[in-house]
Amino acid sequence: MRKEVDMPYFYDSHCHMMNLSHPNLTAMIKRTFNDGLKRKLFLYSPTLLLIPLLFTIGLKILIYFGIRIPEKINFLDAFVILTLIAAVIVIMFFIIFSIPVVRAKTVSFVKSKLSNIMNLLAIMETDIGDCLIQMEEDLRDSFALNSGLIISGNGEKKEYEKIVLTPLIMDFGLKEYSEENVSFEPRLGPISLNEKIKSKHPYKVRWKPIVAQVEDLCIGIRDYYVHRDKYIEGQPLPLFQIIPFMGINTKNYSMKDHSEGGGVSMKLEHILEDNFGEFKNDATPQQRRHSIDAIEWEKFNGDIESIGSHFFLGIKVYPPLGFDPWPDEGLEREKVCYLYQFCIDNNIPITAHCSPGGFLVKNEYKDFSSPYKWESVLKKYGKLRLNLAHFGGVEKSDWRKKIANMILEIDPKSGQYLYENFYTDISYQGVDNESYIKLQRFLDDYDSAKRRRLIERIIFGTDFMINLQDINAYSAYLDYFFQTKALTLEEKDMLCNKNAERFLFLS
Repeated sequence: MRKEVDMPYFYDSHCHMMNLSHPNLTAMIKRTFNDGLKRKLFLYSPTLLLIPLLFTIGLKILIYFGIRIPEKINFLDAFVILTLIAAVIVIMFFIIFSIPVVRAKTVSFVKSKLSNIMNLLAIMETDIGDCLIQMEEDLRDSFALNSGLIISGNGEKKEYEKIVLTPLIMDFGLKEYSEENVSFEPRLGPISLNEKIKSKHPYKVRWKPIVAQVEDLCIGIRDYYVHRDKYIEGQPLPLFQIIPFMGINTKNYSMKDHSEGGGVSMKLEHILEDNFGEFKNDATPQQRRHSIDAIEWEKFNGDIESIGSHFFLGIKVYPPLGFDPWPDEGLEREKVCYLYQFCIDNNIPITAHCSPGGFLVKNEYKDFSSPYKWESVLKKYGKLRLNLAHFGGVEKSDWRKKIANMILEIDPKSGQYLYENFYTDISYQGVDNESYIKLQRFLDDYDSAKRRRLIERIIFGTDFMINLQDINAYSAYLDYFFQTKALTLEEKDMLCNKNAERFLFLS
């Protein structure tokens, strides 16, 4: 725990600690394909242009050997001709694949992707406490750490005493299978026998209680502090301080003045009061820090009932799982409005997934992640401390541009920036150096004053352990951040320290 600060802290403001029992695995598999394999296949899509070329070649070959194509042909003739053309295409593909460079790149890609997926499954299969210990071992081995982290650049360096991890819990909540979307959706009534017979997947996820995930994470944090000394010798002080975010999907809660069926019994007011009720007593950021640092994780007894205020620092919402930031007028709008006002009144930060990818459980939830949705929220709750994660996603340039415009928006009355508490992070946007070059190009399109403002509202995050789909270790992700020339040393310090502290603690 933090007792006395000699050096600043390095913040990973967007990461996850889960085991295999926590996520919706169907959504996870879809994400692996949609955000990983499909994106890579898209990069190879120019090769698809070979298909019409090969078709033409195949047709020419048939004509060359005297096989004439009549103007009118019956089904059998058409089938034979198409089969011959298909055979020629397959043979041509085999010839192309036999080229060593093509074959090597293809095999390398498949092996690398499978290796990353196995690595992700392995770390999710282990205990969360051991995962944290292995992360510290990895960092100490990779960077030869005797104390904290050091980032160097232009003959200068920045030193950080600890790494603060803010694992974000995702409320996978209540879901049912939807054949139409190959996904899960809330459902109140039982499933009929006829529905089971019709479904390709008769067994379904009926619910994913967040209670189990909260307990597992808190026990994992405790075990990290209790057991790390058995594995990491000569380093008595933990490298990590771990301060989680509570995951909330307002759809999965009722409100005091409303009665809802389908087992939705826990009250939104209660969950917020139980976990953040004492935040109102923190008059200053220093007092908030002191209250959080006072939590003795080593003594956590494993009972969720013993979890109270200051075990969590903020709230995570995840639109791909059904959280709608700004629903139509009605009960769901009332719920989110209550959440936002509670967070403003108690100085609580919210991190929201904001990219087209993710654990999408229903196609109609795609637009819930859009920054345009959140703009409606900020128009009414302008003081909300909000981080739209992933900077909209690299593949969604209009979302990234929209977030930038919102950060730069000026209040016409005061002439000041309109949303002082609005941030974005670059989690999962640093799995290679090219990602940082793209960020640099985006920022360089703005003049120096606007670029400076954008830099002041960007936070560093890794999206570990989800990022293991595209990188093999926590240390590798940090190393790309340390080594990139796309950001200056001062800009890196702003992302991983100053901006993060302002978002997490200041209003």
